[in-house]
Amino acid sequence: MMLSGFVLVAMAQVPPIAHIEANNVRGVILGDGTAFLNWPENYGVLQPNPCPTWEVPAGSGKSTIFQKALWFGGLDAADSLHLAAMRYGQGHYLSGGQDFWAGPLKTTDASIDLMTALKYHHVWSLTRAEIEQFKTNFNNPSYPVPEDILSWPAHGEGDYAHDLAPYIDVNNDGRYNPADGDYPDIKGDQCLFFIFNDSYKEHGESFGGKLGLEVHVMVYAFEDPFDEALNNTVFTHFEFFNRSSNDYHDVYLGLWFDWDLGYANDDYVGCDVQRNSCFVYNGMSFDGSGEPTSYGDNPPSQVATVLSGPEGKRMTGFLYHNNDNSAIGDPENAPDYYNLLQARWKDGSHLQYGGIGYPGIEGTVGPDCNYMFPGDSDPDNLGTNGIAPNEGYNTNGKYWTEETTGNQPSDRRGLAMVGPFRFPAGGKQELDYAEITVWKGSAASAKDRIGEFVDHITSLFNSFK
Repeated sequence: MMLSGFVLVAMAQVPPIAHIEANNVRGVILGDGTAFLNWPENYGVLQPNPCPTWEVPAGSGKSTIFQKALWFGGLDAADSLHLAAMRYGQGHYLSGGQDFWAGPLKTTDASIDLMTALKYHHVWSLTRAEIEQFKTNFNNPSYPVPEDILSWPAHGEGDYAHDLAPYIDVNNDGRYNPADGDYPDIKGDQCLFFIFNDSYKEHGESFGGKLGLEVHVMVYAFEDPFDEALNNTVFTHFEFFNRSSNDYHDVYLGLWFDWDLGYANDDYVGCDVQRNSCFVYNGMSFDGSGEPTSYGDNPPSQVATVLSGPEGKRMTGFLYHNNDNSAIGDPENAPDYYNLLQARWKDGSHLQYGGIGYPGIEGTVGPDCNYMFPGDSDPDNLGTNGIAPNEGYNTNGKYWTEETTGNQPSDRRGLAMVGPFRFPAGGKQELDYAEITVWKGSAASAKDRIGEFVDHITSLFNSFK
């Protein structure tokens, strides 16, 4: 049956979906840069049955993250802003609330046609066990090769890049062919791979100018019940390609989170400057009031750790913003997103140390800083450019946290930034980060174990990268 043009366009704009579920985490992954989303609330189209978006423990019905997305922006040679960013796809996908779409871009003009977008409208999902079984049986006529091995997007055609998804070329002929024993080069015990871009259409979420950005993503996890930290961690590897003719400077990328730690309205956030991490933790000892989705007396902490980034940078800043239209609220246009990526509020004023981080508000003592609620994790004052904050006094009881500020626990949104860096025409940059769920164990709270978990995961990553 021939599909109508309207149906084809609708298919291209509704994101592909898969799950990462190798260990204690079951996460919804959308192959368009948004990662996790509460589907029925945000899409005016028929979707699969909903599930918690970042379910920990898997099968519990409880989750730590409602939504997460990529932000990416920089200036061209004329200092014009180009930016792509997602939050909720507000306006719905069918009416344009989108900055990212499936598929690679042509290397000649950074464009993509509808049929190519549909071809890559998929999240490839494979396990280490499937790869090992294939290696043993690929030449056995009775062995059914998994479809995601057969269709692995190793190569583009025509004006698209020849090399896309990584693979093991058994006979070194430069061409992916499972009949020769070639197979996907995956990470972890389960791996998801997908490709998306910012140039299929005009940006309907941020309203920023196109970058010509092509993004290759590998999400992976290890199953190891004897390693508590690893068994509660999911890794993501990004490769960013500039398919445009623009040389970008002052480029920043951001990992944006709408954390909902079980019950959403009793959360605090913070960051660890030395460990390149930001996190959400419960603002009270007991999460929620008995709701099925709340964690009760054993709330975890959810951590995002930047493991490596462009030009050797890791997490260069962190802030939260409110769920409102104030100067410290939700971004509304591309300049707002870009300001936040630079640790600036929507009106351009810089994040300042203390209080709620906004200049002139009681408790905000300065100076300008890049990390919000760092606690005692910045002894060298990296976040304040070497200037001692709190009027030169920053010892016990004066470290900047949500508690010392006197904030009431509530629903939190946070942004981890990396930048600035350069992104020349034809250039490539990479980013690795880990999502780590931390449980309190015998400690007083999960927050008390964040450093232990992050140090262990960072060490493991450095050993296998």
